[in-house]
Amino acid sequence: MGAEQKMTMKPFGELTPRIKALEIIDSHIKPIEGTEKVPIGDSNGRVLAEEVVAGFDVPPFPRASMDGYAVKAKDTEGATEENPLVLKLIGVQHTGGVFHGTVNDGECLEIATGAPMPAGADAVVMVEYTRKDGEKVLIERPVVPSRNMAEAGDDMKTGTHVLSEGETITPGVIGALAALGYIEVEVYRKPRVAIYSSGPEIAPQGQALKPGQIYDINSYTLATVIEANGGIAVVCGIVEDTVESIKESLSTASGHDLWVVSGGSSVGTKDLFSEVMEEMGTVYFHGVKTKPGKPTLFGEVDGTPMFGMPGYPTSCLNNSYVYLMPALRKMARLEAKHWVKVKLPMGHEMISKSDREQFITVRIEEGRAYRVYKQSGDITSMTHADGFIILPIGTNKADEGEVVEVTLLHV
Repeated sequence: MGAEQKMTMKPFGELTPRIKALEIIDSHIKPIEGTEKVPIGDSNGRVLAEEVVAGFDVPPFPRASMDGYAVKAKDTEGATEENPLVLKLIGVQHTGGVFHGTVNDGECLEIATGAPMPAGADAVVMVEYTRKDGEKVLIERPVVPSRNMAEAGDDMKTGTHVLSEGETITPGVIGALAALGYIEVEVYRKPRVAIYSSGPEIAPQGQALKPGQIYDINSYTLATVIEANGGIAVVCGIVEDTVESIKESLSTASGHDLWVVSGGSSVGTKDLFSEVMEEMGTVYFHGVKTKPGKPTLFGEVDGTPMFGMPGYPTSCLNNSYVYLMPALRKMARLEAKHWVKVKLPMGHEMISKSDREQFITVRIEEGRAYRVYKQSGDITSMTHADGFIILPIGTNKADEGEVVEVTLLHV
C-alpha cells in the first residue's frame, strides 16, 4: 500500500443505526463453550456449567432452630405463664455435639440453636417462655410438634435439584454449594479479550510524553469494562499505523475469544484498520449512527469477533457500554445488563445539534440533570457523569425543567 493511497481520505458509507448494529453483533456472537473447575470461594459471578443435585439431606439431622428446651409437644399442652407446667431437665445439648439419651415423658433437654434434636423430642420451647429452677424447667407456653426445629432435609432433600446449569453464581449459590460439601464447581470459562490501542499520538504510562502525544486511556477503560462484565482483559499494547503492524496484531485474533482496538477505525489519512480487516476477514459494519462514536467498527478475522472502537476516550468508553458490553455478556453467558433508569427534569436548557442519535452524559444534582458532556476527546465527560440521556434522531434540544430519562451508569 503506497503513500498516495495512505493519504487518501475515504468518507464513511451509510451509517448503521444502533439497533441494527446491535442485531448484527448479536447474530455473530456465540456463548463460550469451554469450562473449568474453580474453588467455590473464587466462583462468585461465574456461570455454572453443571446441574447441582443434593447428594445428601441438608440439614443431615433434625435440629433446633431456637435456643430453648427440646420437649415432647404433648407435655406442654395447657401451659401458661400463670400456670406453668414443670418438666425434668435431663441434660444440655450444645451445637456440634450429640446427646445419646432419650427425652421421655415429663422430661426436657436444654438445647442450642443448630444442635441435633435428641431422640424422643419433637419440638423446642423457646427459652424466653421458660424459667429454670435447678433440675426443673417451668414451661409457660405450649408448642405443637415440629415447632422451632427443622427436620432432616428441610433445606435440601437427597436427590433433589438444587441449581441449574447456566445460573450465575451469587453468595447465596455459594452457600448452597458449601452446604453440599463442594470444594470446587464446574463453571464456564471467561472470554479472553485482546485490547490494542492505535495511533502515533498514544504513549504508554511511565514514558515521558513527546510533543503531540497523550497517554493511553482506552486500554484501561476498556479493560475495566471487560473485567466487570465477565471477561479477562489482555492488554496487548499499542499498534503502529502501518499495514505490517496492523496485520501482526490482527494475526493474534485466533488466540483470543474477542479482539478490540481503539483508534484506527476512522477515515483519516492513516486509519488503515478497516482496509486490513477487509483483506484478512470480514467487516460487518463500519460507522454507526450515534454520537459520540460514529467510527465504531465490527467484523471478524479467523473466526474471532472484532471491534474497532473510536480513539477519542469518551466515544470509546460510551460505545463500549453500548456495543461491546452486550456482546461480551452474551459470550460470557451472563444476563443482559439491566440498566436502571430514572426520570428527572433538566437543570438547564440543552442544545446539541446532530443528525445522529445522541448520548449526552449528565450529572445529577438536587434531583435535576445537568450536562457534563464536553467533547469526544475529554474523558472527564464520563469521569463526572452519573448517567446519560439519549436524544433520538431529529431531537436536538431539551428545555430547562423538561423531564428526561436518565440511564444511570453506576447502579
